Amino acid sequence: MLTPADITRIKNQIATILQANAGVAPARTNTLLPISSLQGKLYEAHVLATICEKLVTQEGLRISLVGGRNLMLKQKGGAINRAYPYFEVWRGRTLFGELFTDVYFNTLSYEMKGSPARQTYGDYHELDIALLKPGQNGHPQHSEVMIAVECKNTSIKKSIIRELLGFRRELSFWSNRPLPTNFSAWPATQTHSNPNSVHMLYCSDNRVNRYSTNCLQFGIILEHHQI
Repeated sequence: MLTPADITRIKNQIATILQANAGVAPARTNTLLPISSLQGKLYEAHVLATICEKLVTQEGLRISLVGGRNLMLKQKGGAINRAYPYFEVWRGRTLFGELFTDVYFNTLSYEMKGSPARQTYGDYHELDIALLKPGQNGHPQHSEVMIAVECKNTSIKKSIIRELLGFRRELSFWSNRPLPTNFSAWPATQTHSNPNSVHMLYCSDNRVNRYSTNCLQFGIILEHHQI
């Protein structure tokens, strides 16, 4: 259980990272991460800030916060809603992608069914954090996802890994030969998946590393991440 001091420390870390890598003023971070809903979303917010940092420092991209009407990050799964803040990701003068939280995407199996107008619950799944190709609306297609991130601030279990592997299949097919990604350095330059999205799991339990080499065969990167 996090103490008030822990929450303050972690919020300050997030504020520092976002100020350095996305130009977000610390005062704005306080409104993005309200204390009332912080306990359940603090880990995800820290992972989001870390991803912003790595895209800037390792991939050489530029990130800016886009306001939206609500001064709080989206915290419930659903369609893309630009009333909430999100991040634009730029490569030079070109808009490279858009970074959202808690967004549904249309699955590979939904496409294989012919993308019927009336969707069922299995036709879409939620991503905790998603870097999408620019200009998406509603439920983006699985082929529009460049980075798919799941966050688990919990002990790792085999059931989570099984779920992760199944989730991967709804993003892409396995590719016998590695395909180039959209990235030159981070998070990966190649992946065994088609379409060529990068799928990541951030987990607070260091035992997640036990599964790293197996998951990597399917284009899934496991990251031990503590706050």
